[in-house]
Amino acid sequence: MRPQSRRSVDPRPVDPRSARLVATAFATAVAALVLMPIPTASGHDGDLKMRDRQRPVRGPVWREVDQGDGGTAGAGFTSSGIVLKAWFPLNTFASGVQNGNSCWGWVSPNGREYAIMGLSNGTGFVDITDPGASVIKSFQPGVNSLWRDVRTHGHYCYAASEGGAGIQVFDMSKLDSLGITTLVRTVDAPSGSSGATHTLAIDNESGYLYRAGGGGNGLRMYSLADPSNPTYVGIWSDFYVHEAQVKTYTSGPYAGKQIAFCFSGLNNGWASPAVRIVDVTNKANPVILSTTTYPGARYCHQGWLDEEARYLYINDELDEGNTVATTTTIVMDVSNLSAPVVAGTFTNGNTAVGHNIYVKGTKIYEANYRSGIRIFDAAVDRVNPPEIAWFDTYPGSDSANFNGLWNIWPYFPSGTVIGSDIERGLFVWREVVRGDINADGFVNAADLGALLAAWGTVGGTADLNGDGLVGAQDLSILLAAWN
Repeated sequence: MRPQSRRSVDPRPVDPRSARLVATAFATAVAALVLMPIPTASGHDGDLKMRDRQRPVRGPVWREVDQGDGGTAGAGFTSSGIVLKAWFPLNTFASGVQNGNSCWGWVSPNGREYAIMGLSNGTGFVDITDPGASVIKSFQPGVNSLWRDVRTHGHYCYAASEGGAGIQVFDMSKLDSLGITTLVRTVDAPSGSSGATHTLAIDNESGYLYRAGGGGNGLRMYSLADPSNPTYVGIWSDFYVHEAQVKTYTSGPYAGKQIAFCFSGLNNGWASPAVRIVDVTNKANPVILSTTTYPGARYCHQGWLDEEARYLYINDELDEGNTVATTTTIVMDVSNLSAPVVAGTFTNGNTAVGHNIYVKGTKIYEANYRSGIRIFDAAVDRVNPPEIAWFDTYPGSDSANFNGLWNIWPYFPSGTVIGSDIERGLFVWREVVRGDINADGFVNAADLGALLAAWGTVGGTADLNGDGLVGAQDLSILLAAWN
């Protein structure tokens, strides 16, 4: 297809309002939620997100900078250990947006941070460098679909969906200077292959993009030697692949190998659900190294490696409410790629469906539909980590239905975390750090000043050890967390 050039579409202007008006608007919107069938492109056959469709929750942008007290009570959410910095309902991106889906992040060469939000009819780009004053910068239209996935490589963003139309390639190089993105081209599917895509994966180390699923496909592979023009180089089609993580090993017995962890099955994933590990180094001849399932497997959905590539954390999208009673994460030891073993499972006792998982350092971040974002501390136990923080984006219910938080991205250098919600849009958060008295994401001189100002007083946010008095022990905690 001949390259196109298109400037980004300006988003609707933001109209900041008082916390009271925001609370009223959202309370009304939540009360009006009803099931609503919306014509859209289908994903894998029988996907239950179609059954549970609901109207989007509309309202104005909520940003910390616009709140008089910096509080989140007016936004109507409950949380522990996570602070809301901004919230962009779907209607604030563009007209006609009916649902949100996946999200990803990008850091420009100048260090500015951007959230990229998949939407029913396009892709949104939000500057979150100052998370409490985040601003929508660009919206790029796309084919209508409940599903859209986005990934980045260099200063390019790639978007694809179950609606077909191949892969959209966006140039983000002018986001910093002009606040715009440009559609470079749309990459057609190879001859005889579906234009639909369920999810994307990119191995930034080796420079390859992978299209998972879409039209019952396996894993379609593209070279990013020219990142503005992905070039089709091969396919692994032994099984349907719902999602994948692809990693280039740089040390150990697999050094130099490009390995795909495929969350897969037969019959669009409904039969023989398992993790299939595939050596995709030779794109013309991928080799399956192992197939490993786990107790109670229903639909092997997605997973992520820890930073040592020893443990793979997996979610099954259909086990909750069927083979297990609570949100369950499967832990697989993949240190031997030819013979992985299930090391165990863990749960937080919640009843929501687990959807997407990512690992950063020793923390495991989960987007669990109706129970929102859940964070676990693998530093305590890598196989059975405790939950340490959460933010519920779907007030009023944690049932095993397919609404709420779709995806998260925790890899911004600043510590900002983003999440994309099906009905409620984009969330921008910061984790609460012990010692971070002013909740700006850092422990520094501002917090020290706040602690000294509260010295000797009873309770309050400066009472870090919870003993009822601000004193030397609180100072020690703050200094130990200094960053």
